[in-house]
Amino acid sequence: MNMIRYAAAFALPALAFASPAQAQGGPPPQRDTFTIGVGIGVTSDYDGADEYRLIPGGVVQGTVKGHDFRLNGPQLFIDAIANNPVRRVELELGPVVGLRFNRSGGIKDAQVAALGKLDRAVELGLRGGIGLNGVGSRTGKLSLGATFVHDVAGAHDSWRISPSVDYSTLVGRRTFVRASVGADFASNRYADYYFSISPAGAAASGLAPFAAKGGLESVGANVLATHSLSGGRTGWSLFAIGSASRLQGDFAASPIVRDAGNATQFFGSAGLAYTF
Repeated sequence: MNMIRYAAAFALPALAFASPAQAQGGPPPQRDTFTIGVGIGVTSDYDGADEYRLIPGGVVQGTVKGHDFRLNGPQLFIDAIANNPVRRVELELGPVVGLRFNRSGGIKDAQVAALGKLDRAVELGLRGGIGLNGVGSRTGKLSLGATFVHDVAGAHDSWRISPSVDYSTLVGRRTFVRASVGADFASNRYADYYFSISPAGAAASGLAPFAAKGGLESVGANVLATHSLSGGRTGWSLFAIGSASRLQGDFAASPIVRDAGNATQFFGSAGLAYTF
């Protein structure tokens, strides 16, 4: 789902990569950390496509003076609320900035390509959430959160909101697993920009004209796993993620999806990371 891949068709999803120390359970330690990872994955050619391609990707995240930051693909989040190692309930709130490259170039499907390239969006917003440690196990954590963004570059020039629920826990001493379910909601203007087909576009592509309305865009789930190779706070780790989502409403009914693509979308990626 777009919540997982966020705004890029070629980058790693917006995952909360866990270092070995964070996987030990409870809030992350106060000591500064920095994690960088590289990998490869597979994703749909555009939102709603039925063709897939291999993609490069990476993840950067860390903690500075108790404040977490994550740069996953083209999305940066900075938590303005400092971590507290003794707090069972954790709050998360901070700014988000991201890019959206959907249908901005390199479309394989000839009909969709005939509709023309779209502008890249620059999305600014806010993410907030609450997490409860010690749920189900000593290392279990249940979290509720939502991300709100608005395009400021004049592409779709509208908003999206993505609520989610996830549960994470340590499996054994070195493996961290997180499962999430969530949804994406988008405005009428967003739906129109990415999923409508004008009469001129219909003539050029052979697809039927269509006026898309906003609302619930997609629902989906994902699973993330990381495995420490070093067994310590720092060192090498492996990561992998898989997700599946289903477009809804006018987003699925658009001929861009219904006739030229597929409402069911998959994403998968794996790679190697280092924490220091």
